Amino acid sequence: MPRVLVVGMVVLSTFALVASADAQCAMCVTALEQNGGELAAGFNRGILFLLGMPYLVVGAIAVGHYLRKKRRDEDRGTHSELQSSLG
Repeated sequence: MPRVLVVGMVVLSTFALVASADAQCAMCVTALEQNGGELAAGFNRGILFLLGMPYLVVGAIAVGHYLRKKRRDEDRGTHSELQSSLG
């Protein structure tokens, strides 16, 4: 199985499992249930949003690094081909 496909499957399955997570402490649950279920649901979504942000930032940095490295390697390959054709 190609490595990209395996990584993609792991990422998708992780996101599928996160959707059902309820990440609250016991005190928060009690306080939010007294104020209404809609507020508690919003609080859960906020926690999941904050949980995902570091992964998004690190992923964006990794993609930027990969693309910069790929472009640099392509430029070096083109430069060496020009030198070999001239000399």
